[in-house]
Amino acid sequence: MKILVFSDSHGHTEQMIEAVEREHPDHIFFLGDCYRDSRELASVYPRIPINAVGGNCDWGAGPGDLIVELEGVRFLLTHGHLHGAKSGLGGLIRAGLQNKVDMVCFGHTHEALNIPAAEGLWLFNPGTVGGIHYHAGYGVLTVDGGTVNGSLLRA
Repeated sequence: MKILVFSDSHGHTEQMIEAVEREHPDHIFFLGDCYRDSRELASVYPRIPINAVGGNCDWGAGPGDLIVELEGVRFLLTHGHLHGAKSGLGGLIRAGLQNKVDMVCFGHTHEALNIPAAEGLWLFNPGTVGGIHYHAGYGVLTVDGGTVNGSLLRA
């Protein structure tokens, strides 16, 4: 299963659409900051399941955190602001361990990251697909046989 991961689109849906056309995902995760962009993407691709959370710029739209299990892999989807992502990774690691997930997918910092954290937990940030002040990018997660591998790509 191929999962496309986006965050921090800030109204720039065209780069997400281009990535979907290029990658042909089975599923999409959207990690906040322009939750409405995830709804636009869902209207363009109604047959691709999308799980989305809201970010600090979304004024209460969408859930703050969401746990999703796909093919035996548990993900915590969060924008990251509720766990202090800009101040360090500790809050994200605690949330991941408390929720017994395999991977925490987050955004907020606009900095791409794919690292092991603690006790088998991985942290994955696709960076910003909107390209505001940073190079635009997105993530691809491949789930197979209960394991997950992540890649960070330029939009």
